[in-house]
Amino acid sequence: MCILLAVIGGGNMARAIIDGAIRGGIIQSDQIAVADPDAISRAHFEELGCVVVESAAMLPKATYVLLAVKPQIFKSVASVVRGGVLYSIMAGVTTESIAEATGNSTVVRIMPNLPCSVGMGAAGIALGSSACDEDAVLAMQLFNEIGVAVLVEESLMDAVTAVSGSGPAYVFMLAEAMIAGGVRSGLSLDVATTLVQQTVAGAATLMDCDSRTPSELREAVTSKGGTTAAALETMNERGVPEAIEDAVISARDRARELGNN
Repeated sequence: MCILLAVIGGGNMARAIIDGAIRGGIIQSDQIAVADPDAISRAHFEELGCVVVESAAMLPKATYVLLAVKPQIFKSVASVVRGGVLYSIMAGVTTESIAEATGNSTVVRIMPNLPCSVGMGAAGIALGSSACDEDAVLAMQLFNEIGVAVLVEESLMDAVTAVSGSGPAYVFMLAEAMIAGGVRSGLSLDVATTLVQQTVAGAATLMDCDSRTPSELREAVTSKGGTTAAALETMNERGVPEAIEDAVISARDRARELGNN
């Protein structure tokens, strides 16, 4: 049996990646092997037609190995990782650290985000020092299937973490505040939530479909002396744009700290 992709860890992100790979015809299910100690998780992949095993040590040798475990668990499986190219979605773990722990220098590091689970994710992909562009081809295919993937230098992965990895939380906080404002204005919670969810989704779609920049779109919806202008004036007075920008920098700095520990 030829295993193209062996996956260590069958959590939500691994499930999104594998489901997308099979759905998109990138990899046939019988070319995927998954190791996870949880029987329910294994059952999901078994139903898809994947090879399933209980531990990383039981995985067959594969062309690519996806490390989809938490960093603290990785230490216990590093010695049994077998394969050609290593793909890692572990937050804060450098390609150098992975190469040192596994003895395999061909490492590609990936930073996905939560919306990958609904096929609308964003992922930054970085090559380790011994990896080449060809090693990242499958990774780009896998993550473009469940969103958008961009290739960056590994030195920028902390910035990717801050912008897109943590980014959904910024949007959720904005949505929370908009809903609260709607309720204060007299709307029911259900109505405010529905309107905000659709507004956020619609604005994101518009940015994707329209050639104008976010600044140009903001200006297009803002009439001088109108309601939107009043809202934006309050946001600017409260320092909202600066706070969001500073938040991204704080997240980047924290990612660096975690990566150094």
